[in-house]
Amino acid sequence: MSKPLVNLHIVGVQKAGTSALAHFLSQHPKICVVEGKEAHVFDQPDFPTDNSNNYASKRYEKKLSHYNHEPIICDATPITVFDPIFLKRCYAYNPGAKFILLLRNPVERAVSHFYMSKNRAREQNNMFMSFLKESKRLKHLSGNDAWASGSLWRDNSYLTRGLYKKQIENLFSVAPKDQCLIITQEELLNSHEKTLTDVFKFLNVDDFAIEAEKVFISPKTKKDPTERAARLFAALYFLSKGEYPFRY
Repeated sequence: MSKPLVNLHIVGVQKAGTSALAHFLSQHPKICVVEGKEAHVFDQPDFPTDNSNNYASKRYEKKLSHYNHEPIICDATPITVFDPIFLKRCYAYNPGAKFILLLRNPVERAVSHFYMSKNRAREQNNMFMSFLKESKRLKHLSGNDAWASGSLWRDNSYLTRGLYKKQIENLFSVAPKDQCLIITQEELLNSHEKTLTDVFKFLNVDDFAIEAEKVFISPKTKKDPTERAARLFAALYFLSKGEYPFRY
């Protein structure tokens, strides 16, 4: 018997608490989170133009062996908001779904992203040079090649992913605002109970007590010697783009 459609998408942003939120939501008796938290359905290079819902349902089926008739089924794939094509595919799959977007100070997000890529051996440059060269590195990548596993757009888009205004604009151009909720990592960390209450209200499920905990601890990494300069560069970059990193 086929499963109901996924009806909650945590669409981003990467390194802003999506894993923590998915972990907390998975403890609610009315919410089922896909196995591994991220199904990566709509960002697949082979995503078809025809029979796309059949393709998506088959991929989700493999991630929902534990489904037990919960009314909310959640996929937390944070790259979804990063490309408007992914968002359009996601919305077309289930126009009645709800969308949650988490944001974080984009400088802190970029730094965290850099160390993740460094730990995965997907970045050879130091932090400052990675930030400085990013736009040039990404400039000539397009089409399906841009989103292949291990591509620069996936692993090395440190600053570009912090351009939130465009991503929010893209989200609201695809999905009605009343189907979207935007929260910050800081709210989830510092106002855990209230933030989850707000999320449950948004999802129309009963409030449920979930204990705060540190869900994801990044592996210890030797501090990059250029981090201070890279942080300054990143802050100036975001200010030049009309983003205000210190509001988060």
